[in-house]
Parts: sequence; C-alpha cells; structure tokens
Amino acid sequence: MASADQAWRFAPAEQATLQAAGWRCVRLPPGLTLARLRAAGAPFKGARYFEVQARQTVEYTTVDTDLAYPPGLLPGSYNLPFEAAEQLVAQLAPQLPPGTAATIAPAAAYVWLLEHHRCATGSYPFTQRYTWAVDRYQERAHLAVGVFGQHRPLLVVPLPEGRGAGVGVWPVVVPRAALPALWPPAPGASGAGAGQA
Repeated sequence: MASADQAWRFAPAEQATLQAAGWRCVRLPPGLTLARLRAAGAPFKGARYFEVQARQTVEYTTVDTDLAYPPGLLPGSYNLPFEAAEQLVAQLAPQLPPGTAATIAPAAAYVWLLEHHRCATGSYPFTQRYTWAVDRYQERAHLAVGVFGQHRPLLVVPLPEGRGAGVGVWPVVVPRAALPALWPPAPGASGAGAGQA
C-alpha cells in the first residue's frame, strides 16, 4: 500500500489517448467526504442521507490522483446489480492505455465530479439518473448518486433492492499504480477496517 501522501499521475501519452477517446481528465482532490462537500455548499436535495443513513454507511474517501471520466453513464449499465456493473467496468480495460484502469468511485468523488463538470460546462453530465458508488450501507447495499431537478439536485441514496431502472454506472479511469490505494475508508466511517467494497 502506498503512503497517504502519494500522488498518481497519467503519463502524457495516456492522458492524450484518454482525451482523444472522449474522456475528460481532472485532478481528484484527496480526502473528500460527503459531509465535507455538504459543508462546502454542494447542492444536496434534502438531508435524509446525512440525518438517517450516514450513520449506517461505510463511506470511502478519495486519494490524490489524476482521474478521467466519460461524458455520461456507461451504455448497457442500466438496471444492473452493482456486481454486474463492476464487471462491465472491468471490460473497458482493452480500450484503455495499458498504465490505466477503470473502476467505480466513492459517492464523494462522484459528487465532486458532478459539481466540477457543472462548473466547467454549465450542465451536469447526466440527469434523472443515478450511478453506483462503492460505499456500503448496512453492509448489504451500495450507495447511488443521482442528479434530479434544478434546485439542489444531488441525491445520495442506498439501494437495498440492489438495482433500479434509472441506475447505471459512471466509470472513472485512474493510473493503474493507484489501484492498491483505492479507496480508503473515510475518517470515522462505520466498519472502517472493512476495506473497499
């Protein structure tokens, strides 16, 4: 496992290849959590997750890494259980530069990416849909992050039913060397020793 202050970067050729294929490249800040993003003004719709569900969630945080994301949810990923969506993301490997890997991110990373994209482009990369996240609710369900409506549109919800017609997956690509460090439990996360879901 790499040290907590380790930072990962794409090689210039990797970044150029990803961008040519339509991926947007950004630098993901380390240590993001849903509570910190909320305190910083992220436009969450309601407080149910924070008041009721957060206490029963193993939340994961971000690391200092280059990250690439596509312009929307992965085609063919709707209404799949998390494990099947994860397999679909793994199938992206042949399309990616060899020193990179596709994965599913924590909810905090997705909230940050959604807001970053909206600030850069004026709109969200997807609406009226959710993406799976790696965070676990009650050790039986994954969280999903969605964008619904115009005013305070961000929703974070657990999906105990395990799938949903409006749920897909928004893959992210990171340098392959970062994989062993993804994603650390957030400080104070329930069951923090459990490791990545």
